[in-house]
Amino acid sequence: METPPSLKPSVVWATDLIDKYRFNPFYKTATNVVFLQVLLAIISIVLFLVGIKYVQETTLQSITFQIQTAIVSGATTTDTALPQSIEDVRQQTFLFAFIGIILVNIFFGFLIARFALWPTRNSLQFQKRFIGNIAHEIRTPLAIIKTNTEVALFDPTLPKATRETFEETIVELDRISETINNLLSFDTLTRPRRMLRAPVDIAHIAETVADRHRAFADSRGITLSVVSGEARHAHGNAVALDQVVTNLVKNAVNYTPENKNGSVTVHIEPESGNKIVIRVIDTGIGINQKDLFHIFEPFYRGDTSRARGIGTGTSGLGLAIVNEIVRLHRGAISIRSTPGTGTEIRITLPAAGKHYIPDPLEDGETKTNEVSVDFS
Repeated sequence: METPPSLKPSVVWATDLIDKYRFNPFYKTATNVVFLQVLLAIISIVLFLVGIKYVQETTLQSITFQIQTAIVSGATTTDTALPQSIEDVRQQTFLFAFIGIILVNIFFGFLIARFALWPTRNSLQFQKRFIGNIAHEIRTPLAIIKTNTEVALFDPTLPKATRETFEETIVELDRISETINNLLSFDTLTRPRRMLRAPVDIAHIAETVADRHRAFADSRGITLSVVSGEARHAHGNAVALDQVVTNLVKNAVNYTPENKNGSVTVHIEPESGNKIVIRVIDTGIGINQKDLFHIFEPFYRGDTSRARGIGTGTSGLGLAIVNEIVRLHRGAISIRSTPGTGTEIRITLPAAGKHYIPDPLEDGETKTNEVSVDFS
């Protein structure tokens, strides 16, 4: 049956709306939210009207009962219990109606929030899967390219310029590989899963990480050291905490100017309340206040490091991964930094044993920027 010409615009309009609802998640969400809001308004009005009707019927029943009682008893005066009975019914009804409307609003608020966040949640899940899949696909070709380049360097007849180009290529391949590994770590950590925890020797991890990075620090003229006491065991995942210390140490070395007698020190110490604190202190370029609020964002690098060409070997994911691991351990992370002087990153984790000590008092510093995140 052919559609009349007068109805064709309406049919096209309706078809367009249906297609938008089916294929556009944001339009679908907006439609669902509007529908829920309208339904909430209707239910609220119905509850209000039902309450009014109940008050009227109950009041009428009370009046009728009092009149019948007066007729039977032959009373000629109004009983004082009647107004009080009507008032009690009215208050009780409005109380129930008020509670009902609040509960309905809470329920619909939850539904609206679920519908409103649905496109964002799906987009984030798709983004995580995409990043993980791309990172996995790129790792193998990069490994092959690096292997072939390293094999080519064994050729003694290789021209000097070509050899230097190959060596620079390997450095860049290592940097890209690190970025991919960080992407995979970030993708894994942001997926909901159970992280196995046990007593972990944080000081041993810090010393191992320092040994791995000492040659790199020495090449930049930076002193790398670890200071720890007897209380050194935290309750957590050893692999994840190793990555935390690795990222912090590598960041500190990268953002400390080379050949200027710089230093990076890792402190492991107990704190009151059954906590273990990891402090990484450097004498680097510091962080501006406006950058502090973004440093946990993936791929973020401050303007200072860009301007000075410092930290170019980092992927921009290190602190994002650290933040996520600390969150999974229900710890806390804070950063204090003075531009041109250095940065202190402080991580608090649950201790494996109890080490109660008085809280230290820290004097405030001028021109010191600080940001703190607590996941406990």
